[in-house]
Amino acid sequence: MKLKHLRLFNFRNYKGLDFVPGENINVLYGLNASGKTNLLESIYMSIRATSFRSLKDFDLINIDENSSSIITRYMTEDYKDDYRIEISKFENKKLFINDDKVNTKEYRKSRFVVLFNPEDLNIIKYSPKERRKFLDDLLSNIDLNYDFYMYKYRRLLFERNKLLKINMDRNLLDVYDREIVRNGTKIIIMRLKTIKKLNEIAKKHYKNLSGDDLNITYLSTVPVFVDEEELMENYLRILKESLPKDLEKRYTTIGPHRDDLDFKINKFSSKSYGSQGEQRSIVLSLKLAEADLIRDLYKTKPLLLLDDVFSEIDSKRSRYLLHSLKDLQTFITTTEADEFLKSVDANFYRVSQGRIL
Repeated sequence: MKLKHLRLFNFRNYKGLDFVPGENINVLYGLNASGKTNLLESIYMSIRATSFRSLKDFDLINIDENSSSIITRYMTEDYKDDYRIEISKFENKKLFINDDKVNTKEYRKSRFVVLFNPEDLNIIKYSPKERRKFLDDLLSNIDLNYDFYMYKYRRLLFERNKLLKINMDRNLLDVYDREIVRNGTKIIIMRLKTIKKLNEIAKKHYKNLSGDDLNITYLSTVPVFVDEEELMENYLRILKESLPKDLEKRYTTIGPHRDDLDFKINKFSSKSYGSQGEQRSIVLSLKLAEADLIRDLYKTKPLLLLDDVFSEIDSKRSRYLLHSLKDLQTFITTTEADEFLKSVDANFYRVSQGRIL
């Protein structure tokens, strides 16, 4: 899959942009706050229909305007389609494929993007929340059904937590428990299957980078069983057993929203013992594994967005990264095109005040 054409109208600091990127590596360089990350954000949104930075669509609209649009053309060996997103301060965003209005699931189908930015380094060293976010973003990228189950689960969890804070109706709580378990089980199974595949691929990348062994494990607050029915039964049992603790805490203490990932290097926890370099190698391996996983599952190549990543990794990791993405259309942002990047066969674009020069 290739992005052939990008047009922006009133998106962030881009009043108007008409951009035809190169087929392979595209380096966007310029001063901070010039619009480099905004451009990556527009490309990301043109595929995922959501931003990786802002929760509110109207934040994407240029401060002086009331509406914005992202217009793109994507091409594969099988199709060439035009995509459009219209954002307004006064109504919900609208999505179009070849001028036909579509829903989010239809809009996102068969196109994939992998984002790597400095915040991803938090995956290893910070709280479980960061690792769950990585996992949710990964699953959302590769399986459109995941968002459906997560949306239902979060709504049910919100209602259950409300009941825990008041003089609750036990019968109503039982209803929520069964629905939470039904959706939570689907989420756990999808996560387990994906982590198993991701681990196999990431291990190879990490071995190439460092010579050491990486192992990724899903840490579930619910005992994991191969059989879905058995998993549901045990999940429901443990949820019931946790009720006294949940009432004391006034929130639900077990389930996918409390799960975690564990990264071990040569059987030692990377969070406790891993150096900063090792942690960066893990994240790099994860992102490359995500791109490989998409290729394996869907027989298509994702776009790769690298936001100021090369300032955070050393030359060895930089060389390995560039070698691994040589057949992917890639967009790289940097404050200046240093000698290392200049040695790469790439297209270079200077970004200044919402313009590409």
